[in-house]
Amino acid sequence: MRAKSNFLIRKVHSLLGIIPVGIFLIVHLSINSTVFFGGYANYQFTIHGMKSIPLIVVAELLIIAIPILFHAVYGLWIVFVAKNNVLEFNYLRNWAFYLQRITAVITLIFVVVHVYTLRFMQHEPAAIIDTLVAHLHHPVYFVLYGIGVLSAIFHFANGLFTFLISWGIAIGDKAQAFFFKLSAVVFVALGVLGISILTVIARF
Repeated sequence: MRAKSNFLIRKVHSLLGIIPVGIFLIVHLSINSTVFFGGYANYQFTIHGMKSIPLIVVAELLIIAIPILFHAVYGLWIVFVAKNNVLEFNYLRNWAFYLQRITAVITLIFVVVHVYTLRFMQHEPAAIIDTLVAHLHHPVYFVLYGIGVLSAIFHFANGLFTFLISWGIAIGDKAQAFFFKLSAVVFVALGVLGISILTVIARF
């Protein structure tokens, strides 16, 4: 019974990592990509528009915050009990497995700090943006932000690959090899987008 319960919880954990958490990551990057079109003014308009959506706080809590919290807490337990054999079997998928655990911790720390400084400490769109710009002007903060963003993106991209396997979508060596490469493409594409967004904001 306990094994069945753990299996179901892992399934839910895996699913939430893609829906809604992974989707939120892509939406968040898409919203922030407005910095490429219209600069500071357009970015502020976008953030203001998002905060003006009716019941946005309720939606953030139910659709984003609670799933992320569950995924993070159970994910930390997985990190704690995981048996990393990357040093015994030095091949690419084992390194991906190992990095998935490392990026889980880094991403959690990054998200907590990011949300606290930009969501709870600031409320007005202009103040949120100015705080982010001030952070990114500092070289050390920029590097830390970059690490946080890349960790979140890697965790999603590799998590997408493991999701396809655990849910029986990627079956067989050829399919798994294809989706493993596809997850790498997703990581690179979103990683370039994320760092580009940070670079543009840092120039405001």
